[in-house]
Amino acid sequence: MDSRPQSAGLIAIIAVMNIIWWMVMIAAIGLGATHMDRCPQQPKIPVYLIVLGATSLLSLIFTYSSSGYQDGAVHILSVVCMTFLHIFSFAWLIAGSSWVYSIYPPNYSEKDQYCHKTTYQFAFVVTTLLWVAMILVILCSCCFALLTCCTTVVAGRHLLPDRKSFYGATSFHEPATGDV
Repeated sequence: MDSRPQSAGLIAIIAVMNIIWWMVMIAAIGLGATHMDRCPQQPKIPVYLIVLGATSLLSLIFTYSSSGYQDGAVHILSVVCMTFLHIFSFAWLIAGSSWVYSIYPPNYSEKDQYCHKTTYQFAFVVTTLLWVAMILVILCSCCFALLTCCTTVVAGRHLLPDRKSFYGATSFHEPATGDV
């Protein structure tokens, strides 16, 4: 784990984002539980919100517990649980997306036929934001990987040994006056 000191601004941004995510996931659980029987068009949307909120909160709890312990059984157990929860959450996001997007656009004029308006809109917005965030993370990761590869290739020509230098030299070898 990296033990460099972090700036106060970065810590504040992370804390605010965590608080916002906690509130959104608690709202997802609340909306899903409150309107469990008020979505006849797609009754799985409230269940999707409850499970999405619960798994996200559990994942945050395991993240906090694993960062408190650098090694040992607690850290390993937390990492294993987080990995399982992330894989499950991704699969659950795919399932929830099919449920949420399958009834788009909803017709709110027929009150008893479609989902509760706030519940559906919340599920739609959260699902869309999760996909956007995931795409941004993937794009940033690809850009970082490409930058790392390019930097390694450019630096690689200076790191390759030749017959006149020792392995790992980073400067060019000036030929001696007697060398041909």
